[in-house]
Amino acid sequence: MKVFLNIGKKMKIYIVRHAQSKRNARIQSEEDAELTEIGEEQARRLAGFFHDINLSKIYCSPLKRAKITLNGIKDSLKGIPIVYSKKMIEIKMGKYGGDGKDDWKGYFDEAMKSGIPYHLYAPKKGESLQECYERAGKFYNNLLKKHKANQNVLLIGHGFFLMYLILNALKLDLFEGKYYQLSNASISTLLIRNGRVKDFHINDYNHLIKEGIRLKGIKL
Repeated sequence: MKVFLNIGKKMKIYIVRHAQSKRNARIQSEEDAELTEIGEEQARRLAGFFHDINLSKIYCSPLKRAKITLNGIKDSLKGIPIVYSKKMIEIKMGKYGGDGKDDWKGYFDEAMKSGIPYHLYAPKKGESLQECYERAGKFYNNLLKKHKANQNVLLIGHGFFLMYLILNALKLDLFEGKYYQLSNASISTLLIRNGRVKDFHINDYNHLIKEGIRLKGIKL
């Protein structure tokens, strides 16, 4: 008698933090910052990784640093539908995102002095860590609803938002995010079966190193 195992439908989510932006490099810039020269090269090096991956859809933040990162790998992703979603933008820093730089020290100093739990503090015209975490969780849950069949999906976005999305997927609270972070142009993957994460790999940037080795003509 043959036994058929129902392993369930699965999907794989590829999560890419944008390449190095001017603000990441502490260069004075607009709040919607573009990439540095290093960031542009990182974006080009991402292309090789996705060359042979069969993607069903791409979701990208509409902010410049994410869109330019996507532009760097578009030649490897021809014909794949792209959705630019404002729901994927980075945490809103309000007044701490002005003056040409991201003032995280000011943000957290005021949060600690606010008299409320720091993760619930939202600066003027800004967003709390909790609000960003919940926004990322809603986006992730909607993603699962839209992609129930065997599909590979690519997300290109920002450090806080994507880390919070990963934490939601792994059913971890936002405080876990203080122990690690996502590097620029890193790739994380979530293998999902029946709506639950069955395997994951977080913050991989070996593809950047491998492409450097290839460009130098080095044989391993």
